[in-house]
Amino acid sequence: MDKKKQVALIRREPFALARRAEQKEEFITAVVDIFETPDAFIVKLDMPGSSKDGMKITVESGVLTVQGAFKSLHRERVMTPTRERVTLSYLREFNLGEGVEADRIEAEFEDGVLTLMIPKSDDYKARQIPIS
Repeated sequence: MDKKKQVALIRREPFALARRAEQKEEFITAVVDIFETPDAFIVKLDMPGSSKDGMKITVESGVLTVQGAFKSLHRERVMTPTRERVTLSYLREFNLGEGVEADRIEAEFEDGVLTLMIPKSDDYKARQIPIS
C-alpha cells in the first residue's frame, strides 16, 4: 500500500488511532496560528529548520496538507557524541470548508514561518444589506 493511501485511511476510517502505526515516517506537528480577515483566512505555521524547496502543500478532497522536511545540521557519517535532533518531517492537515477558494491559496515562506492565505468565497464574505 503506498503512503498516499495510508494517509487516506488514517484520515477517513473510524479507527484512525489503530491505523496510525502503519506510517513509517515520524512527523512533527507544526505550531499554527490562524487569523481571519474580511477576505481570507491567514494561516501561519512555524517550521524552523525547513526550506522552501523541501515543502509540499496540497489540497485533495477538501483537505489542505502541509509537509516540510526538517534538515539535520549533521551528516550521518560524522560521529556525534550527543544527538538530540533527529531527521523528522513537519505535517499538518486542515479541513477546508465550502466557504473558501482552494484553487486560489497562496503560500510564502520566510524565517522558518510558512504563511498561507486562503481566500474566502464571495458567498462566505460578510456583506452589508442596504435598507430601502
